[in-house]
Amino acid sequence: MKNRIQVAFDLGSFSIKGAVGRIINDDQIEILSIRSIQTDSISNGDIVDKEALLGGLEYLIEKMEKDAKINIDDDAWVSVSGKNIKSINSSTRIRSKDNSEFEVNDSTKQKLLTQCSDIQVSSDRYVLHNLERGFFIDGSSLIRNPLGMIGKSIDAKSHVIHIKNFNLSQIDHCFSDDLSIEVNPVFDGLAAASANLNKDDQDLGVMFIDVGADKTNMLLYKDNYLIHSKVIPLGSKSVTKDIAAYLQTSIKQAEKIKHEHVSALSDFADAESNFELSIHNDDLTKSINKQEISKIAELRYEDIIDQIKSEMKLLRIDVADIRSGIKITGGGSNVKNLDLLFKKHFEDTKCEYLPISNTVFKENLEDRRELSTLIGLLSWPIFNVEDSSPTVGIKNFESITKSISSVWKGFFE
Repeated sequence: MKNRIQVAFDLGSFSIKGAVGRIINDDQIEILSIRSIQTDSISNGDIVDKEALLGGLEYLIEKMEKDAKINIDDDAWVSVSGKNIKSINSSTRIRSKDNSEFEVNDSTKQKLLTQCSDIQVSSDRYVLHNLERGFFIDGSSLIRNPLGMIGKSIDAKSHVIHIKNFNLSQIDHCFSDDLSIEVNPVFDGLAAASANLNKDDQDLGVMFIDVGADKTNMLLYKDNYLIHSKVIPLGSKSVTKDIAAYLQTSIKQAEKIKHEHVSALSDFADAESNFELSIHNDDLTKSINKQEISKIAELRYEDIIDQIKSEMKLLRIDVADIRSGIKITGGGSNVKNLDLLFKKHFEDTKCEYLPISNTVFKENLEDRRELSTLIGLLSWPIFNVEDSSPTVGIKNFESITKSISSVWKGFFE
């Protein structure tokens, strides 16, 4: 794996990003090129303007090839995201037909994990990730690795993340047919979490929050397993739109105001401080109070937090059990004091921004949270924790979710 070249594209609603990297050791990647271009060709994970997306990708590829001195014509890790991503915790069991003991091998384990997705995912959806959550043999306690163990029955649990075939086929067509690049699709929230959360966080329990332009990814880890993932259809673009509407200014200007003058926790905005805003088609300016505009932004960020709280309530999980706290990242988190707003609502929980880690680059990327998914995609072969099932790559994705259990008839019930 060392010196392996990786190519990645993060298809976001605010911008699309591309990168080339080289794996230099077991936990680090050297960045050879990072490029970004603003586009509105993607909305909540859906391609809404293919021509614009293709034009943006062609621009990125040209710049990336020049930076990294390579030709990009093979395959790439590509983010998929948005409202069409769904997930579920699944479980299944197999037992010997004659009640005799059998030894668990790779094939047995793979049958179980495939069944976990087969019984939950319809034929019009593609399984992106099928993540182990442990095994039980003959009513045992949780077993992490059952290979080589014997028993009469074995249960498996997994976390299955899936997407509509339609959405994935549009992305695949854009890359494979128009750019001659084979797509390796990865859920953007999982890519960002896998590369930037450490094992202690995942073991102790952590809530990973990835704020994007029009959605927020929420992932919960406990005992080194991903136990829940959710795409919340609210992001920082709603804050920008509220500011634009309130100030009667452009989306572009409102975005700039959000980053320069807004505090997500309005209590930390200076009540005595104002900034000047130009009036459209006029030489005059108007004075805007920073705390006043921050209160508008805070309400919208609180909508996201309320959705997270509702999700925790449905799961019947106490945030106190998430002992490593809440880790926040994503381009939508690039606003002052969003971590403190989370702290206000989760009082006894550590809430902090998650820095970019495990990279070598000419610039310091630690605080570039908008790159968390892109770095995760580049690092995917290092940090991903998937089983060995062929759920990555979509040459024949329509057949992947079909059951293979008929192969096993005769030996197992």
